[in-house]
Amino acid sequence: MKNLLHFTMLWATCLPNLIWGKAPPPELTQGFWNDPAFVRGFMGDYGFRSEVEPRIDKAEQFILREVVAKAENQLEEAVEYLESKINNKTSAALDFALGTMFYQLGRLTRSEQTYEQALKKFPSFLRAYKNLGFVQLSLGKLDQASKNLAKSISLGEADGISYVALGYCHLSLDRVVSAENAYRMAILLHPESIDARNGLVNCLLTTNRFAEALALLDELLQSKPNDLFCHKARASALQGLRREVDAAIALETLRRMNKLDAAGMLSLGDLYHNLGLHNLSLGAYQQSLAKKEKLSLTRYARAAKVLINRGSYGAGFKYLEDIEKTFGKGYSDADEREIRMLQAEVRLATGKQKEAADILEGLISKQPLDGEALILSAKLAMEELDYAKAALRFERAAKLPDFEVHALVEHSRMLVATKDYQKASDLLERAQTLAPQPRVARYLQAINNLKLSARKSL
Repeated sequence: MKNLLHFTMLWATCLPNLIWGKAPPPELTQGFWNDPAFVRGFMGDYGFRSEVEPRIDKAEQFILREVVAKAENQLEEAVEYLESKINNKTSAALDFALGTMFYQLGRLTRSEQTYEQALKKFPSFLRAYKNLGFVQLSLGKLDQASKNLAKSISLGEADGISYVALGYCHLSLDRVVSAENAYRMAILLHPESIDARNGLVNCLLTTNRFAEALALLDELLQSKPNDLFCHKARASALQGLRREVDAAIALETLRRMNKLDAAGMLSLGDLYHNLGLHNLSLGAYQQSLAKKEKLSLTRYARAAKVLINRGSYGAGFKYLEDIEKTFGKGYSDADEREIRMLQAEVRLATGKQKEAADILEGLISKQPLDGEALILSAKLAMEELDYAKAALRFERAAKLPDFEVHALVEHSRMLVATKDYQKASDLLERAQTLAPQPRVARYLQAINNLKLSARKSL
């Protein structure tokens, strides 16, 4: 019987290329699913621990022999056969075996339901909690997975692999303290686990313990000098420690290994920018686009913004054009809006006010409550001496909580230009009430001085 159940449980351990939802790094590696400790976790005899495993009678032993015989050639037929034998009176062990076969077939929802049925029959079924947790992990139901994995651990399944999976769930749900505790237990019980050590590194980086992370990464790289995750994480730790030169060297190492992805190339460009190495920065940004990886366009647009903010308008505008050429219209409204705003800023900075105005009008017509576009449009109208239009745009922006203070300050600047000092003062006092700023306080004092001067000249 032991050999028969050994074979049945092994099915669930060989699923390659499981699809995961979006989750923070590090992701569980394929090695996690193929780890011998993980495989062993799906094996064992029923009834060995009667308090946490159901017993199997002779009739059910016969059913499982038939299942294994059929499964050797036709797994679907074995599933149908086992389904026909399961009822409310049969052991939870049969439901468990069926859930495992559904898992092997990739029918994860059915697997989840079947493991849950097993637990209704035998509420202390340790391995059913554990396997259910892994199925829910595969389905992206991380909160439920964490609860079932924790339950299996509380019943006595104190193995490193369960702790790794639990740590991954917690980390993905931003429960960093719980994740760190789980990963440290995993390392204690399963010291060779790459996923456990990577997970602990990520916890340290998330909590800004960069020196601890760096020390651990340097240790890991001694045994795995070409590990991609470790090199990327090391660059992050060095950036956190403000060791930008060393961080750039770490990313350059990856680039020369041909292992630096588009996101990493963008980070390298940012580092070179901060170091004043603008040609290298531009080169890294261009290489990021050339990889044609589907990152958030906001991330690519940020690179364009870096170029624009440092006065490299031509390069910034060219980068924006390259974004559109590379990705066409395959981006969200939010991404498109950010790109259009950058295009407007470039045109304003290069004296192309009419083109900038057209872009801004297009944005405002699509989203009348776009505070940033309203303020920039108002400033442009002010430059064109269209004070009525500028005032209307400033007033509209000031009705938006996130832009109220900015709009009030910029509106006051226009009023100063038109020598309406009293109204300018009133707006600045309102801005100061909302969000006191020393810079605004000094500007308000200067306006009040102008008011006094104007009165004396009368």
